[in-house]
Amino acid sequence: MNEKRILYSECVRIYQVKESFIDSLGELGLVRIAQMESKRYVEYEDIDDLEQFVRWHNDMDINPEGIEALYYVLGRVRELQSEIEYLRRELKLYKSL
Repeated sequence: MNEKRILYSECVRIYQVKESFIDSLGELGLVRIAQMESKRYVEYEDIDDLEQFVRWHNDMDINPEGIEALYYVLGRVRELQSEIEYLRRELKLYKSL
């Protein structure tokens, strides 16, 4: 795991969200929260996702459970798009024979 982290309290301050929101995302496995000594941190690699989740929450009033569902559905859409592109390349290859 990457050792780069941002203080949990900084995330709360920067993104102006309640601690319970980030805690919920952590419980759902959407962001990783690390405890070191007496301080909590959010993994730096998860910051882009956290920013997206905050936008979904603020702009569309989506709760953490809805964010989880949306995140996994969009991930599945990306997988399917990738598979479609692969199949298109394969089809193009076979058509050229």
